[in-house]
Amino acid sequence: MAWKDILVIVAEAVADEPALALGEALAAQCSGSSGEAHLAAAFLTPLPDEPLAYEPTVVAGVWAELLGRARQDAEAERKKVEARLKQSGRPCELRSAEALSRDLGRVAAVHARYADVAVMTRPSEGAGGELREEIVEGVLFHSGRPALIAPPKWKGGSIGQRVVVAWDASREATRAVSEARALLGNSAAITVLTVDAKPKMFGHGDQPGANIAAHLSRRGLKAEVRNVDSMGRSASAAILEEANALQADLVVMGGYAHSRLREMVFGGATRELLRTANVPLLMAH
Repeated sequence: MAWKDILVIVAEAVADEPALALGEALAAQCSGSSGEAHLAAAFLTPLPDEPLAYEPTVVAGVWAELLGRARQDAEAERKKVEARLKQSGRPCELRSAEALSRDLGRVAAVHARYADVAVMTRPSEGAGGELREEIVEGVLFHSGRPALIAPPKWKGGSIGQRVVVAWDASREATRAVSEARALLGNSAAITVLTVDAKPKMFGHGDQPGANIAAHLSRRGLKAEVRNVDSMGRSASAAILEEANALQADLVVMGGYAHSRLREMVFGGATRELLRTANVPLLMAH
């Protein structure tokens, strides 16, 4: 069943153009004889934390000034997003929400719960990167919905024609494959990709990738299995290189199969791909 309720989460008109473009392309792709897909954009405003000071009156005055400035800047940006949406010609509901930066991920998750998928721009290095990562994590951990991440400068016209399923036999990867059904039905090529996979009773089974490929086949989806050796690469680098070699326009994968703390300390495919992917990522936790 195609997605019929698509949410784009934005904070800036220019930086979030990839997510807006992907959301519009997805809405067009999911519209058809069964009806038009509903497209909405949630504009999020991060509010500054309360400054620390010993004198309450000083705190109140400084914070009021900071809040006023943040809201003024956000309103100017929201108007740019509104103008951008009107230019597209596709109806799009624009919502607004604000919260302290540390709470913005959970606010995004609440909005995402009432959509089929949440579309966001990939976090990048520099100002705002960590906050965007927090928002993506908030959606993944707290919404119960998949996150579709657009790479910077994404301008593709469609998505899901050539799909790589990054398969590690985890619960999270299983969820991602299930959520991707809305896109897989029209795929021209699906590749189940494993990296350094070993046969294991409580994981891949006797033949890594074979069981999930058979499951997709029973759903009428033909998938090729590709088992690769990392050859010294990180798992994320191996996934991305293979996806580019296959000219994939979508990578489907589980998000944070390990805890966020473990990923932060030891590294992990989720965090690396969130920072480096040049193809759209569909993630679920």
